[in-house]
Amino acid sequence: MKTSFDDTIAAISSPLGQGGIGIIRMSGPGARIILKKIFRPRKRARSFPSHRLHLGFVVDPGSGKDVDEVFAVYMEQPRTYTREDMAEVYSHGGLAAQKAILAIMMDAGARLAEPGEFTRRAFLNGRIDLAQAESVLDIIESESADELTCAVSHVKGLLSKRIGRIKVETQELLAEVEAQIDFPEEEIEIRAYKWPDRLAEIVGSLSALVASFYEGRAIKQGLDVLIVGRTNVGKSSLLNALVLTERAIVTPVAGTTRDLLDDVINIRGIKFRITDTAGLRRPLDPIEKEGIDRVKRRIPDADICLWVLDASDAYTGDDEAAYGEIEGKKVIAVLNKADLSRRMDEGIVLAKGLDRVSVSALTGSGLEELKDKLYAVFSDQGHNNSGLLVTNVRHRDALVRTEEALRRARGCADAGEPVEFLAFELRDALSCLGEITGETCSEELLDQIFSRFCIGK
Repeated sequence: MKTSFDDTIAAISSPLGQGGIGIIRMSGPGARIILKKIFRPRKRARSFPSHRLHLGFVVDPGSGKDVDEVFAVYMEQPRTYTREDMAEVYSHGGLAAQKAILAIMMDAGARLAEPGEFTRRAFLNGRIDLAQAESVLDIIESESADELTCAVSHVKGLLSKRIGRIKVETQELLAEVEAQIDFPEEEIEIRAYKWPDRLAEIVGSLSALVASFYEGRAIKQGLDVLIVGRTNVGKSSLLNALVLTERAIVTPVAGTTRDLLDDVINIRGIKFRITDTAGLRRPLDPIEKEGIDRVKRRIPDADICLWVLDASDAYTGDDEAAYGEIEGKKVIAVLNKADLSRRMDEGIVLAKGLDRVSVSALTGSGLEELKDKLYAVFSDQGHNNSGLLVTNVRHRDALVRTEEALRRARGCADAGEPVEFLAFELRDALSCLGEITGETCSEELLDQIFSRFCIGK
């Protein structure tokens, strides 16, 4: 989408449906003119002062009919969300009233905004950078206090400031390298012998940000937990017990679950996406085979596998085959049906060196201990309540590419290679950093990012 600043956009910014208040907003050079056309204040005023609420009626200029009693505010640039002239109307929350007011605005000269266009204009006008713009959507989509805290820290620019410091350090180093290229014979004090150490410091800062993504992803998206095991060990019952709802069908018939079923639980502010799967065995029909194939395709992406065993039954070849599919992953052995007499030899599980917990999906015993073990997996990755966290996959990928470029630059410095090679890698690193804040991004990337927003944001 090519953004034009010559037109005025309008959209409903509050969720559609019934509610106490509806918000219809405009941004662009015609915001004040359009508002004056369609709004009649209760108290006549000679001027329309900026950033003040006025009580009155929205009027259809064509018919002269009052549409709704509203509050209206005009906000003069640059002290606005988009750094353009803006106007907002706070109507009653009925859908008919909001749609009618939006239609009147468009008849008066505004056009319907594209998804995310208000925030896109805020970015293009320099009020926020791209990382902050993406954090606006994160705030809207936050489902937990920790997720909201991370999003607010990013919208305040804390990540951007950290990126900015790394960028300045890299630019200063590049300036010295380019001086060496441009004036090789001049007596310029260049401490080339310190370049490898300075690069190591910058890489260290980047590595810490990249490492924080595990925790950031867990807070924002949740860790992927796969329930795996042979048929009839109680996998579906375990899912239902963890999510406290009848999410999966449970029957005595082996192989009831054919598809992947998931739900989310929250443990101390961290989301865990729990997925029930088809029992792993030799399939009896094509449908069951497809269900088992889906499990196998999903295993590589799982953060944690819950290997469910029937503690009331003997260990079987299907149990061993199921473990073979997940060996090498982070596995917690769940000995289910603890409410029944135990027949399984726990020594088999002990020999594999796995974390284990005895539970009863029927009575709920052991479930809290299982949740503790799930949270411990997250904590073992370096949980840090006070640190700045990277939560966005795009940011993490750009940081990884920056880190790789700087490591290559250090390799050039250590090997005494021509300084032109070092300069090339430093410029590549700066370009990757610029992708995060939006200084070096394409129109296609902007379209992709802002298309995820609602129309009124």
